[in-house]
Amino acid sequence: MNPSIEEIKRRLIQAGASPQAVESLEPEFFEDLTEDMDFEGTARVINFIDYLENFENYKRKRVNITLAVPVYEVLKHIASKIVDADGRPYPVSYLIEDIIVWVLKDPDRFVQFVEETYPEEDNDESEETHSEIEEQA
Repeated sequence: MNPSIEEIKRRLIQAGASPQAVESLEPEFFEDLTEDMDFEGTARVINFIDYLENFENYKRKRVNITLAVPVYEVLKHIASKIVDADGRPYPVSYLIEDIIVWVLKDPDRFVQFVEETYPEEDNDESEETHSEIEEQA
């Protein structure tokens, strides 16, 4: 038996989904959801979709990453050729975020990235990962 829409909404919010994002979902979204679904994973996808639709409203969280010098240099060069809406140089951190978002927002593109970057010996697991990603998107 599938839980009620209100129960699903409550569990998604409990799992970390933005209440505003959950309330903005179309009723069709809830039709095939089940009691044993991955609420935390689905909450992350809902928040990511909300981010894509409202990215200008999101604050940035400072993270510390290291990059190989040649990778950083090429990203810095690419960013130097881009200007923001105010005519200022585009920050490398924004370029990195743009690349990550571009990969994540298309499930097929993300699966291609994972398969090419982290090849697996067992193709059954790869197909399972592809199905899981498509279900969450």
